[in-house]
Amino acid sequence: MNTNYPSRFIHTTNYSQEIADVLQSLFVMEIIQPSRCLWIVSPWISDIPIINNEANQFLTIEPHWARKKVTFSEVLAKLVENGTVIRLATRPDPHNNRFLEKLKAATKECEDRVHIYSRSLLHSKGLLGDHFYLSGSMNFTFNGISVNEESVQLITDPQDISQNRIEFANRWGDEHLV
Repeated sequence: MNTNYPSRFIHTTNYSQEIADVLQSLFVMEIIQPSRCLWIVSPWISDIPIINNEANQFLTIEPHWARKKVTFSEVLAKLVENGTVIRLATRPDPHNNRFLEKLKAATKECEDRVHIYSRSLLHSKGLLGDHFYLSGSMNFTFNGISVNEESVQLITDPQDISQNRIEFANRWGDEHLV
């Protein structure tokens, strides 16, 4: 790993806010400077609040988000609207259906930019954009982000990010997105 791009390790205790804060920062960054492709890998996934705009601090990036907690499906729909291709890998579990239905409904105008992969034995977890890779033990659920004790690593080294993009593309069969 290149020391010019240090990783950040986050180890949370129950009811910690650190992962939620990192996710909010990453998704605000994504809205301002969208990745070409954003990979989300989570065996279980929910429409959790991702951006807390109750104080209107993010009003300039999306006026429709005034004074509210913005959900995962709303943020992903905004990214798709901005041109990002979403690649989501999850388990075929009834828990995930509600989120997937909301995401499909929110992105139906650009459904060609949303690709969902279902694997029954999926255990990997991560969020991979053009400029970062967040990897670790957390699912994109309320418990994964706010309740459980979790360990994640935020990687910003371009070489590591590129290597993981190649691995994700090879794993899911989309080499043209590398």
